[in-house]
Amino acid sequence: MDDLLTDVTAGVYRYGVRDDRGVAMDTLKVIGDPAGGYLAVYHSRPRRDAFTVHLARSDDLITWRHHADLDHDASQPTIAALAGQGFLVAVEAGGAGRPAWLRVHHYPTRRALLDARPARTFDAPHTLVPADRYAEGTPHIAYAAPDASVVDLGFHYFRDGVVDRQGAGRLTDLRHWESAADPALDAAVEAWGARGNIGGRDTARVGSEWVTLIEGQLRPRDWGSWRVFRYDRGSGKAWPLAFRTHGGSTAFANPTVTFLQAPTGMDAVVVTLFVFSEGAAPGEAGPLLFYRELKID
Repeated sequence: MDDLLTDVTAGVYRYGVRDDRGVAMDTLKVIGDPAGGYLAVYHSRPRRDAFTVHLARSDDLITWRHHADLDHDASQPTIAALAGQGFLVAVEAGGAGRPAWLRVHHYPTRRALLDARPARTFDAPHTLVPADRYAEGTPHIAYAAPDASVVDLGFHYFRDGVVDRQGAGRLTDLRHWESAADPALDAAVEAWGARGNIGGRDTARVGSEWVTLIEGQLRPRDWGSWRVFRYDRGSGKAWPLAFRTHGGSTAFANPTVTFLQAPTGMDAVVVTLFVFSEGAAPGEAGPLLFYRELKID
């Protein structure tokens, strides 16, 4: 499984992913579109102190057409299709010097998503750090009930104003929020020498196997020391993933993983990453998307 997640050279890939406007699709998360094709959420930074979250569509997983702006003064988006109907989009809200917080948008139909019209939006209160000082953000959707009545989120919080560490929370009826720190996940990544931030993560079921990817920074303030780890909740262990790019890039973060159907109709695993320039080979910096087709027994 790890080879499927790490060998860019063996699959279909694109370095420096951009939409049809030429905007870099930073922190993109890809899912299948129930109507056919694919959807992705991502952010851009039109101003130094603010981000915008976007929605794009694709027929081939490589060429993307911008469709809508979903949120402003927000970043680090993720998206999940509900088993019933509709979609959830979670973001890190905040900008212009305001400490970030978690925000969840519920779109009851595909049309509502395409029109950027959420039926409900929930802004989570800070629970692990002071709201007026430190951030809680970079969400991932670990579970969502078909009607969105229960949503489990992973996220990071700025522990003691020093480093990002992991938290997990539950949103009930899109109204009630409770969360706690996730020290077991922190410890699994720290065991590999991560002394900087531990931030974004993502989880997908690939056949019968659960895959969780998480970013960890080996040294504080060293962008070239970002690495991606795979975590096994059952054993409580993590291990570093050795990505193979065409030029030998070494610094990766913002991992996402999705199991879906490739344009050929075959099952496939899609991985997206951000390749930091401090560890990038020529032509490989920025958002990276690649996928591998596979057979699931």
